[in-house]
Amino acid sequence: MTENSSSSALPIDVVLDRPSPGMVVASVSGELDMLTAPRLRAVVTAELAGCAVLVIDLSGVSFLGSAGLAVLVEAAHEAERQQVELRVVATGRTVRRPLEITGLNEVLTTFPSRDDAVGAPG
Repeated sequence: MTENSSSSALPIDVVLDRPSPGMVVASVSGELDMLTAPRLRAVVTAELAGCAVLVIDLSGVSFLGSAGLAVLVEAAHEAERQQVELRVVATGRTVRRPLEITGLNEVLTTFPSRDDAVGAPG
């Protein structure tokens, strides 16, 4: 099942997919900055409440700013609190570089592709 959770006024698109029971994939595309981060935050907050594994696929992100990084940190904390496994798809320099510079690549469980994140043993 695929759900489009985007707002046409924002340069971000979040599409939800449920590839297996208990798993939600939030595929993000566009710019993840201070204007769009609240949209991703809302989706992550809503989906964490009802899943065992949340995959945030950032392969379509063309810009990852500090507000987007903050959403990932918040998601990691909330996932840990709710005992949800958080997986982040980080492809391309646009996403990997900010994660490396901030050290978040050491904190988040990252994967090089959506298929790897979805197929990883839980």
